[in-house]
Amino acid sequence: MSRRKGKKIHRRGPNVFNKHNRRKAILKKIGLGILALMIIPAGFLSAKLILENDSRPAETSSSTKTTISSNSTSPSTTTTTGNTSVTPGDIGSLRAFYIKVSALTDQGNLDSVLGQAADAGFNAVVFDLKDEKGVLHYKSATQLADKSKAASDNAVALDDLKAINRRIKDKGFIAIPRIYAFRDPLSPFNLPSAKIKLEEYPSYTWLDNSKEKGGKPWLNPYAPDAHRYIIGLAEELADSGFSAVIIDGVQFPNQTSRAFYGDSELTSLSHIEVLKRFVRDLNTAVGDHCKVIQAMPGLSAFGDGTEPFGGNPVTLGADTIAPVLMPSTLGKKLKAGETTLTNPSGSPYDAVKLAAGQISLRLELMEKDGRPDIMPWLQAKDYNADQVNGQIKAVTEALGDKASFILYHPNGAYDFDSIKG
Repeated sequence: MSRRKGKKIHRRGPNVFNKHNRRKAILKKIGLGILALMIIPAGFLSAKLILENDSRPAETSSSTKTTISSNSTSPSTTTTTGNTSVTPGDIGSLRAFYIKVSALTDQGNLDSVLGQAADAGFNAVVFDLKDEKGVLHYKSATQLADKSKAASDNAVALDDLKAINRRIKDKGFIAIPRIYAFRDPLSPFNLPSAKIKLEEYPSYTWLDNSKEKGGKPWLNPYAPDAHRYIIGLAEELADSGFSAVIIDGVQFPNQTSRAFYGDSELTSLSHIEVLKRFVRDLNTAVGDHCKVIQAMPGLSAFGDGTEPFGGNPVTLGADTIAPVLMPSTLGKKLKAGETTLTNPSGSPYDAVKLAAGQISLRLELMEKDGRPDIMPWLQAKDYNADQVNGQIKAVTEALGDKASFILYHPNGAYDFDSIKG
């Protein structure tokens, strides 16, 4: 690739799961058995791109509902949380569940749900502050956030967000906001210096598919302003008292045909190198008092479908990885080593145990000082309490009694009387 032309040719980054990392004989045999899974490429989508310059999607507002059990459809100091003590910089054992951000502003309902969750053994709560649609659910004071015009009509004021965080801590919980990074179909319309452009016409916005097929723009992983936008949000949240933050969408689109990344100091890097730079800089910005948790597809953590990352995403440098191990996301057949599980969604306990155990083995092949902790996403939607408890059991059996996890239902609906975190 020539930096002068500003194009980015697909290059795969280094793979950390190589022979010189296998220092133990038993791990060498395991590694040879699973290495084949890592080279199975995921097929790129074949997409027709459309030129788009001035159209913008309708403004998206956050839901006005305040109940966590909504039926609407759609991941310094020591704080004592539930059954464990968590020091910022060392998140320890976190048993988290996801709620809609709208639930944060109903104090009575929030207190009630946190009480029920605490009785069930949970000690952390996850919510979106920048969602997969690019919408900001709080009023950031950063310059690029203001320019993005991405805040929803119901966005929470920063001072109110700080008060909500203190209230959650007072209830014995760790509050963990999630921020989507480059997967953002909204802010590119107002941050032209931060978006992916079209190769033939750099003044136009690149889409990941044709407009008629729902193609969307993305923030540009090679654009310094895209890095500054997301890192600025994470730093602001860390400075506001949050001791952990989840970063999602740290990737390139699934296909990048005709994408133009510009010509910056970052475009000489490979895909995985620029994502590592982003995670490293974000870690530095939030400081030791805030833990960075990186969400990722579970199959990518397996080594299958890693092209959007340029390599295995578990190696990007986050303190903790949060692979999505919800059985419905693991495909029709899950294969790990000599074991093959058909219909993972029909066997949630087996699917989660197999997946968590396999990712744990992969991490054992990494150097110990660069090995992240694991905090997988588990599935509540479409499963009864026994099936949810089965997933939790599978995680603890695969990762240990102190294993962390995030229980996810898109509407925040949980039967805490029957679920035991």
